[in-house]
Amino acid sequence: MVKAKRAGASIELAFESAKVADAVHRSLKPEELLPESAGCKVSITRTKNVLCLEIDAKDTTALRAALNSFLRWATVARDMIETRRD
Repeated sequence: MVKAKRAGASIELAFESAKVADAVHRSLKPEELLPESAGCKVSITRTKNVLCLEIDAKDTTALRAALNSFLRWATVARDMIETRRD
């Protein structure tokens, strides 16, 4: 039996302003508390207008799932902020 290796990713998302990055950061921050059963650990930090996601997963399947979720949530949060400004 082949044992799956851990997988990880570091993603930087640049937003148009620090205010937008902060709002997206605050909306994603609770998701850091995913249970261990999710198969990954996520760290979210922000510096000015850049949001940094660090994901450590038990395997590539868990990594892909976490990436898809966090990138989709970040997109939705950003789009909601832009809709409120219109």
